[in-house]
Amino acid sequence: MRTLVALVTGLVVVQPAAAQTLAERVRTLETEHGLVLRAPASEDAALVAEVEAGLAALPPALRRAPGGPLELVLHPEPAPLGMGNDSERRPDWSEDRRSFHLYDFVPSQERRATLRTARLTDAELEQLWRRRAVVHAVMQRWDDARRWSRNPLWRRLSGWLVPFERPLTLREESLLSYEGAFSRARGQKSASLDLVTFAEELFVPVESLREGALPVNERVRCQEFSKTRALGELLATDGLGTLPPRAPCPAFDTWADTEKLSHFELLMAASTGRQPESLFGHLLMRPVWHEGAAPRGPSFEAVVQPVALTGMETGGPRYIVRGLSGGFSLGFLTSTLGDLTHETLELEQRTVRRFRLHLTPSEQVRLLERVWEMERRGYMPYYFLTDNCANALLFLINGALEEGRKVRSPGSLWVMPGAVLDAFTRVEVTRPDGARQPLLEHIPDNFESTGERALRAHESREEALEALSTRVESEVRRKLRLLHRRLQSPEPEKRREAWSRVPALVEAVLASAPEPERESVRTLLHAYLAWSVRVERSEVDRAEDEQLKVERARLVKIHTTVATPQEDVKERQLLFEREDVLQRKLATLDRIALLKEALATAERREPTEEEARILARAQAIETTFITATEVQGELHSGLLSEVDPLAFLEKDRTRKLQAEQALASRSLWTSGAARTAVTVGMDLGPSGQVRPVVGLRTAGLSQALGESYLHGYRPSSELRALDGEIRVEPRRGMPRILDSRLTLLGYRTLLREPPWHRSTLFDELGWGMETWLESREAGRSLPHRATAQAEALLVVDEGPHFEHYAALGLGARAALRWGGAEVAPAVGPRLSFSQRVGLPGSLANAVRLEAAWAPTYTLHRGLQHEAEASLRMDLLVGQWGHRGVRLSPRAQVRWEGRFDGMPSGQLEPRLDLAVEVM
Repeated sequence: MRTLVALVTGLVVVQPAAAQTLAERVRTLETEHGLVLRAPASEDAALVAEVEAGLAALPPALRRAPGGPLELVLHPEPAPLGMGNDSERRPDWSEDRRSFHLYDFVPSQERRATLRTARLTDAELEQLWRRRAVVHAVMQRWDDARRWSRNPLWRRLSGWLVPFERPLTLREESLLSYEGAFSRARGQKSASLDLVTFAEELFVPVESLREGALPVNERVRCQEFSKTRALGELLATDGLGTLPPRAPCPAFDTWADTEKLSHFELLMAASTGRQPESLFGHLLMRPVWHEGAAPRGPSFEAVVQPVALTGMETGGPRYIVRGLSGGFSLGFLTSTLGDLTHETLELEQRTVRRFRLHLTPSEQVRLLERVWEMERRGYMPYYFLTDNCANALLFLINGALEEGRKVRSPGSLWVMPGAVLDAFTRVEVTRPDGARQPLLEHIPDNFESTGERALRAHESREEALEALSTRVESEVRRKLRLLHRRLQSPEPEKRREAWSRVPALVEAVLASAPEPERESVRTLLHAYLAWSVRVERSEVDRAEDEQLKVERARLVKIHTTVATPQEDVKERQLLFEREDVLQRKLATLDRIALLKEALATAERREPTEEEARILARAQAIETTFITATEVQGELHSGLLSEVDPLAFLEKDRTRKLQAEQALASRSLWTSGAARTAVTVGMDLGPSGQVRPVVGLRTAGLSQALGESYLHGYRPSSELRALDGEIRVEPRRGMPRILDSRLTLLGYRTLLREPPWHRSTLFDELGWGMETWLESREAGRSLPHRATAQAEALLVVDEGPHFEHYAALGLGARAALRWGGAEVAPAVGPRLSFSQRVGLPGSLANAVRLEAAWAPTYTLHRGLQHEAEASLRMDLLVGQWGHRGVRLSPRAQVRWEGRFDGMPSGQLEPRLDLAVEVM
């Protein structure tokens, strides 16, 4: 007996053929489902059977398409998959979507469309795509009527953008650039086709033709969790049926382990200030699981990174240009916390701040599903300023949020990690007890870089040394201080020699201490040595980074195959196509491992004298570290064995947490991005009169030296971008513009080498650079200028976290001045002085003094002098929640003129008050 195969609510049911003629079955399709078949389609029994099976695959409420009769027109011409492609020769629709066109079936060469169908026979393949064609036609009509593809629930999954939603977006397009992220290539054309082609695959999966045709882990329900759920919710909302519960997916279920999932954290790797590509920081995400019966171990915890897939390219002008212009692809990588620790905390020396995402339990499961999907198919063009790690995390997480919640992008021309953290914090969610809280909460427990930990250890050992000095005899005290100086030597050989003297000195210190003080001295010695070993460990990490750079520079020929970034992306995509194959491989992107693998067999040139010195120093540092740990181990087994090392670690961690909590409680929660302030004040006009002035300050990013922001950068660095101010004189009619200034980019840092590395004046210096445009009121000579300057900064005073500091600057300035028809270049030195004094309360509160003098030689005008000074007070007042108002009274004076025996020129005093909502 002939049979019809129907897919009903996800199950394959084989039914006896009804005792109807072919004509009656065609008529039933038209009367019951509005599906019209005319000759030759109505005369093709096999086609009629597949049309019936395709309809049966849909939930009952969907089987009659809205919009009137739907005709299926069959053509004898062949077409891949038996469907059109919206071309003139092979249209898929006509007559305002009243007719859907079918063609003679031939297989397609499209990789994504055929990826999961390889095990089907030719006959089964034709059956599959005939049924999917019916689903396509019906679901397209439903989408036209209900506009599901316009719903944010659907659009956010592939990042669909409407025209002009972003600059240069002229048509509807998806953030995802990888064809494999869609059920077939047609789905990449629009959100509607994305939905419709996915419905083809969902309602007529490969296993509906033959159960064993596809491994369980590769089935659509185990690969496209988000789209399946979204389409199911859209159908349920409109009362058109529900999808059956998902069957087990062994690979995902084992990895996700949702019953033990605790929460998610966002991680921000702070900028080093050394590498341009790291200047604005880096965002990552970390799922955190409760500890189970089998401990995971912190090194094996997962970390999700949106990263530019750059292969082995790690720096240089070409690298930066490609990063700015979309020359790389961005992908989602699930690596381990151990990988993050080695590359970020140890080699790059970047401390990582932690923030907890307050998601509902179901949102957490959805986010795990999104991570699974995006690691396999989530590729997009990488642009350093816009489509970067921060924007990618927004896209990833927004696809998992429920109840219409959405974290809005903080910009379209520039998306910074800190500003994205601001955006997450502005979204409020409801806690289980009904109270409201931010979606994102800071965790005052950083993952410290080994360099940051070494600085903290150095401060602690200084305290321990002072405490020891009061408990021992003068001769022993002198030897302790001598050892301390030697352990701070920049020369590893001297430190190694000092470590060899430690056991004898420890014995002498213990013998010198009074009996009642002996146990406390023993504890202090233990702590001093532990902190000193931490300093040595940071030296090893610094040396390894320098050694890798030298080895990369020495490469002459690499014998192993090194893929280009494009080949690397392609290989990764192929790897993730087959789930069962993937589960047997470790799919990670470890650039350090790739480099070391290439170095193992590469031909190298002989090192230069400087490179040889670096390599020898790295070896000496490692030897010194080994000596230090051996000495520490021997003492722990001998003279210091009575000290509880776990108690020391717990106490040290408590101190760390207390310091971070104290810093967080006084820091601003924002990032310094998108700042605006209104100013009112007065100044002395050119003719001596006092005039009122109103101003506006705006900044894409502005974080001054000494300011601490939870979402910002180091307080030791100042970063300003697109930071502008305009001042006008209010009067009747149009106000008069007095002057304006726009800082394109300004950076200063007082961060220097650690104290044990400061052997030259250069080690004591910070540095700064700035470029800006300026216009002054009409009537002046050469009122417009473009200026660039750079300076070295000598730090003469600094406090904890640079809450107070004083620095002298010496640098150079170059400018181009113009006005009317005259253009005049100018150049000269620049001297500056900067000071900050912190005030009680928030770390935003401070008094700042900035002064500078620049004698400038201007073409055709000779030597002129410019001097300026500013005294400003910042006070955060009226703080509520994460909001506050900052008042900034400021006094400025500016002079420009000549020294011809006596100074002559124009003096401009100003007073103003800025009001800024933080």
